[in-house]
Amino acid sequence: MARSMTKQMEALRLIHTTTLSDRQIASALSLSKTTVSRYRKIAAHKGLTWEQMREWSPAKVDASFNKKHNGNKIKPRVSHAEIHDYLIAHRMTLQVWYEDYSREHYPNHRSYSNISAGLRAYRTTLPSFMHKVHVPGQTVEVDFTGATIDYHDRSSKQRRKAVIFVGALPASSYTFAVAIESQSGPDFFRAHAAMFDFFGGVPDVVVPDNAKCAMITSGPDGEVQRGYADLTRHYGIVPIAARAYRPKDKAKVEAAVKFVDTHVLARLRTFTFYSLDEINERLTVLLAEANDRPMSNGLPSRRQRFDAFERTKLKPLPEHRYDYAEIKPNIKVDGGYHIVVQLHRYSVPHALVGQRVDARVTTGHVEVFHENRCVAKHARSCEAGGITTDPRHQPDAHRAQADRTPEALRTWAKSAGPVIARFVEHQFKQDRPYLGLRPADTLKTLAGKYGNAVVDKALASYPDLSFVTVTDLRRKLSIQAKDGASVATKRSSNAGGSNSYA
Repeated sequence: MARSMTKQMEALRLIHTTTLSDRQIASALSLSKTTVSRYRKIAAHKGLTWEQMREWSPAKVDASFNKKHNGNKIKPRVSHAEIHDYLIAHRMTLQVWYEDYSREHYPNHRSYSNISAGLRAYRTTLPSFMHKVHVPGQTVEVDFTGATIDYHDRSSKQRRKAVIFVGALPASSYTFAVAIESQSGPDFFRAHAAMFDFFGGVPDVVVPDNAKCAMITSGPDGEVQRGYADLTRHYGIVPIAARAYRPKDKAKVEAAVKFVDTHVLARLRTFTFYSLDEINERLTVLLAEANDRPMSNGLPSRRQRFDAFERTKLKPLPEHRYDYAEIKPNIKVDGGYHIVVQLHRYSVPHALVGQRVDARVTTGHVEVFHENRCVAKHARSCEAGGITTDPRHQPDAHRAQADRTPEALRTWAKSAGPVIARFVEHQFKQDRPYLGLRPADTLKTLAGKYGNAVVDKALASYPDLSFVTVTDLRRKLSIQAKDGASVATKRSSNAGGSNSYA
């Protein structure tokens, strides 16, 4: 249910914040086109905006956009396009495929004749080829080159290989490339951040291949890795993976890979490198020259095309550059309103005790999310067994108890007044400092009642703070308050008599 509701919220966000069609949104989120279209119509009819809906709970979204289930059992639909691609990729007959399908989905499977008829009808619609029109600023395609670049690592004194990440904007063919350590998730995500900085903006869609660093399951309807989903959310971009064994789904980046291999990597191999930074310094120079080359068909260069009609179509970069995050899902909040992340405890609002949250861990921070909303953010600590608590997350009683420490009372006293600070410091300068807790806490209570300035002035009237007790101070403040009230009453009475006489 939680995964389904996350898809619904993402669909509503894309409907209101992008120019993607219902079919593109449905493909990106593994929803049906009919569902996305229904969401769009309902939101328009009710006049709902994304700003109104972004904080909605899953229950409210479900109640507003979905009908209650009537209990009818409907046989699950099959994708004839996916069956067609699967049979070609695995060189399999429909009969063999159907035997596995019917065994796996029994008794809710469709009949062989039904699937066969649908597959025949689908195949009649397939064209021999298609001229694809690329909308400027809408899509970026990414891939790795098959070639690598060697370098001598001075620290380990070993020969290592760098892989080359390539990104291309299909409308202008403007190309980016960078050398990274590996095809692992962190390196893959940082390469994306560098690519968007290079372009100076962000498109609506990213088309990766089916590498494990991006996708859990393959294809446009496949499940996206949590880390890659976090990256795409940061940039407000939708991942739509290419189909397996279908390189034409990302034809532009396939061409860009060959272009980079021919005009950049072939020249890099004539150099000797000792670090990734050295490779990327030289790669940047050669890539700039390659992007400035006129296109082979006589059109302007990739850079000229990008500057002319694609740069302005990209969305602005977010305020902060993406910082690689590790996602820790489904963590239960303990009875002390803390969660454990990498052996350290971090607080969350006490109302979430017993519920499940997700943690996003970056190099500098730990962010906690509940129902897709950030509820806590802490500076990351590497102290194993330690605890980080935000006082705002505590109940009132716990917060008051936490303030009754020598450190907290000293901090308060320094801001309350100079004489108050000297009095509190005197209370803790004894053989048993904990005995100073009660008088210091009582002094804070008196300051809350009479005001910091009044208490500080009253303490200043004593020649030696060593002989002052909070009992004496309380009595003095009480007398001052009564005398002040008496004077005020007398003045009020005199003023009233004068008015009467007049």
